[in-house]
This record gives sequence, structure tokens and C-alpha cells, in this order.
Amino acid sequence: MTGGIVALILLFGFVLFAVPIGFALSGATLAGLLAFGDVGSLSALANISWGATAEFVLTAVPLFILMSEIISFTGIGRDLFLAIERWLSRLPGGLAMTAVFACAAFGAVSGTGVGVAAVIGGVAIPEMVRRGYTREMSTGTVAASSALGMIIPPSLPLILYGVVTETPIADLFLAGLVPGLLIIALFCLYIGVAVSLGHGIQPGATRPSFTWGERLASVKLAGPTLLLIVAVIGSIYAGIATPTEAAAVGVIGALLLAMLSGKLTWPSFRTALVNATRTSCMVMFVLIGAMLFGYLLGLLRVPQSVSEWVLHMGLSRWAVFALLMLAYFILGMFLEVTSIILITMPIVYPTIVQLGFDPIWFAMVLIVNMSFAVITPPVGLCLYVAKSCLPGTSIGQVVRGTVPFMVLLVLVIVILCVAPELVTDFIR
Repeated sequence: MTGGIVALILLFGFVLFAVPIGFALSGATLAGLLAFGDVGSLSALANISWGATAEFVLTAVPLFILMSEIISFTGIGRDLFLAIERWLSRLPGGLAMTAVFACAAFGAVSGTGVGVAAVIGGVAIPEMVRRGYTREMSTGTVAASSALGMIIPPSLPLILYGVVTETPIADLFLAGLVPGLLIIALFCLYIGVAVSLGHGIQPGATRPSFTWGERLASVKLAGPTLLLIVAVIGSIYAGIATPTEAAAVGVIGALLLAMLSGKLTWPSFRTALVNATRTSCMVMFVLIGAMLFGYLLGLLRVPQSVSEWVLHMGLSRWAVFALLMLAYFILGMFLEVTSIILITMPIVYPTIVQLGFDPIWFAMVLIVNMSFAVITPPVGLCLYVAKSCLPGTSIGQVVRGTVPFMVLLVLVIVILCVAPELVTDFIR
């Protein structure tokens, strides 16, 4: 156990000195093996690195990232927002609810929170302020709702969780619908009540009205996005395609949308390829580093020692679960979601299984908890993206706007704990 503590100290030391997380994990592994292992164990590093990235299902990662990059320059984010607005505009807080639904729908073709915040925030936040919403409500709604991009499938964090824990990714995607829909419902309920009571909106703010003809015409605006969502997610749930094959379908669909919108040019496509390659390489380096670090921890018997230590503490399994959730919340303030999942799962997952928690249910609770990571300072990237969408807005205003939504995320975790069958029965 002492060796494991030293390895963790080395890792966080590298992170504090701003070493990229993938290299920090690999460096800590190399140092740990030299200090506590033997020279022969170094020969395993090449095989582990190859094995970490040779999984067929991992092909879905760069494909979904490329799909997201292509979608980002098609303009369908704005079309999606305008289409949903025509149906919700007459409700109290209808424009803010539109932002929530748009974030959820765009998240279904993006898979990341930051991408959702950038695309939807650029359209929704200025429009909400123009219509009389406060800066706090406008930026807070988009920043918090952008986390739906990690929960609504296809989700990059869920793919990585499935790879590391050997959990079926199709089941994780299906289970992700439950917390996603629950969050959408609670967010919209809060917005409707708050705006009805005069909170988050200026006095005298008006609501636009649309005719039924305009609403029906909105189907044409949102249609391409909805078709892409059905093609990607529907093919997985129907058993027609694996997640990797569905990702390929998504890329082809995104290219067709870009062609039909007239936005597919060689410079834009080249930019999408470069950005997707850069992001994919970063993710793969982190994955390799996490697998190597997990190998070191396995040699030092850290997961087994942690499990034995937890089981002999005398705490109930729910007390252990609560401590884990608190630890993940704190980690989310300093690390990004992908790194947290890849670093912690080799240690935490054996304990979760021994305590009798369902791995898919735990993945859903974990991913809701990880929603805090994108909206809590100092590293909450969606906070800064939302802030940049409205010049003159302070980060404090964005944080204050997200606080009510953070309370609702805690409520979602409580609901999933009280009624785990919402997830476990849904996938059976």
C-alpha cells in the first residue's frame, strides 16, 4: 500500500507542475516500476500500450469526435434552437427551456459538454439576454445543460467507462437516457417555476408567439438533426449496429448534412480533421497512461488493498458510496472528466463490485456527478465557454446561475439512489 501512495503522490506532483495528464500517468508508472518493480516488468509496457488502444470499440471515440467537429460548422445548432423555440416560446421560461432541450438534442450528436456549450451557447445566451433574461439565468442554464452532452448517448465518458470496466457500451448508452430525461424534466420544471415567480427574468419581458404553420415549418429546421440522432442511437438500440458502426454512420450523416447546408468546404473539413485528430490523440494518450498506471497499481496490489481496507472499515456500503461521490466532486474541480474516469476506475471499480453495486447503475450516478466537473471552478470549462458567449459577463455571474441547477443534479443522484430500478430495470 505504501508503494501505491508514493505512486499517487508522484502522479499528483506531475499534475501540479502542469505535465499533460497522459504523460503524467506514464511518467508516474515508469518511476514507480523502477522504484518498486523490477526491470523485467518494463517489458510489459509496450504490450499494455498496444492493448489499450487496439480495442475495436475504441474506434468509436475518434469517429464520434469527428462527427462532432463536422456538425459544429454546419449551423444545425442554430436551426435546432430556432425550431424548438417555436414550440416552447409561450411557456413561462420557454426560451430557457428551449436552451435545455437544444443542449440535450445537440448533445446526442456531440457527446461532449464543451462542444454543446460552445454551439448552443453562442445562439441561446445572447438571445435570452435580449429577451429580458438575466445574465445569471442565461449563462447558468446553458452551462449546466451542456453537461447533458456527456449523459445523453453517444457519450465519450461512457465509452471510456465501458472500455476500462468491460461493461457493454450499448447498455450504458441505453441506461444514459434515464438520468438524461430526468435532468431535462427537473431543469425545465425549475425554470418554469422560477420565471413564473419573477426570478431570472426582467419585468416586462415579452414572449414571442408563433403560428401553427411556423411551428410545423420548424420540423424542416430540426429534421436533419433528429434524423441523425435516430440513425446513430436508433441503430444501436435496434441491434442493427455496434457503437463503432453507429459512429461511422454518424460521420457519414454529418458529412451529408454539411453538404446539404453548403458548408462543406475543404478548409472547414480540413479543420475538422485536424481538431478531431488532436482531440483523439489526447484521449488515447490519457487512456494509455491510465492503463499503464493501472498496471502499476495492480502490481502493488492497490485495488485489492483499497477494497479490503474499505470492507474492514465497518462502514455501510452507502456511507462508502457517499464518500466516493464527495471525492469525485472534489476531483472534478481540478481534473477533466475523461482523466478522472480513466485514473480512478482501476482502483474504485473492484470496490464497487464487492460492495454489491450494479456497474451500469454506478456509471449513471458517476456520470451525473461528473456533470459538476464542467460547471465548478477553477477548471469547469463550460463556465468559461458560457462566459465567452456574452461579453461583459463575470465568471461569478455564471457560477451563481448554475447553483440552482447543481442542486437539481444532487436531487437526480438521490433519486437514482432511492430508485436504482429506474436504471437497472430499464436496460433489461
